[in-house]
Amino acid sequence: MDLILILNQVLILFIIMLIGYVAGKAGVIDPTASKKLSGVMLYVTSPMLVLKSFFITFTTERLINVFWMMGMALFMYLLSIWLSRLIYGRFSEEAAPILRFSAVFSNCGYMGLPIMYALYGDDGVFYGSFYIVAFNIILWTYGYVMFGGRGTKREIVAKVFANPCIVAVYVGMIIFIFHIPIPEPVESAVTIVGDMTMPISMLIIGAVISSAKLKDIFSDWRVYLSSFVRLILMPLIALALTRIPGIPPTPAAVLITALAMPVGANTTVFAEMFDKDAVFASKCVSVSTLLSIITIPAIVSLI
Repeated sequence: MDLILILNQVLILFIIMLIGYVAGKAGVIDPTASKKLSGVMLYVTSPMLVLKSFFITFTTERLINVFWMMGMALFMYLLSIWLSRLIYGRFSEEAAPILRFSAVFSNCGYMGLPIMYALYGDDGVFYGSFYIVAFNIILWTYGYVMFGGRGTKREIVAKVFANPCIVAVYVGMIIFIFHIPIPEPVESAVTIVGDMTMPISMLIIGAVISSAKLKDIFSDWRVYLSSFVRLILMPLIALALTRIPGIPPTPAAVLITALAMPVGANTTVFAEMFDKDAVFASKCVSVSTLLSIITIPAIVSLI
């Protein structure tokens, strides 16, 4: 377990968040700019991040493990959706969507992939990419509808499946299945734009936090419940499920590690985009990210 790596990843996130906080206080990233940045992230950089996860090759030997990872990831998402409704069902209409979202979606990409690479090498990134595919499918269906779905069911479904991130999944699957070679300039451009997602998301979080009092961030008991569910409950459930004999060890370890990540930055971005309580969402992200310095090494040590 590389504790220094985890500390470095968390520190990077907080430094970028701090820059966003200062920019928010200075009025450089005001509410209008924050909302515009959220749109850039959700509709431009995030689709590129999804697409680049398909620019990988795999052997026939790995194919079964890929299907296992996708199946288990989707199963854990469905289970976490059910548990989030059970745990947060009686919370206020303002807080419940954010708390449910925080229970389902971890920071498995921006923070998770570097840690997976350090712990499990190239296989960690390979299987982690398929977990992120499942993440984006659920994010842009369940998450999108929960936060901003309007209109008839047909309109909502059409809106979801025409979303840029889902379109990126369609394109990526074609590239992946048919082994279509990607020119290096195209791959580099997609990677560069996709990599913008993490800094933009943390800048948005910092800017939103700048509108709240720091004392209020750590005095809200709900953020600690959110952190417990996200950082401890969900990965421990996955750990128990993967103790069954015959489970492939590396994909299982990647699954648990992805679930051990803090609340996803998209929690704040979605709240900002759809006029929910973005300040409370940022509290959940900030506190869980800080606490993850302790919980991630503890969870991974149990694998």
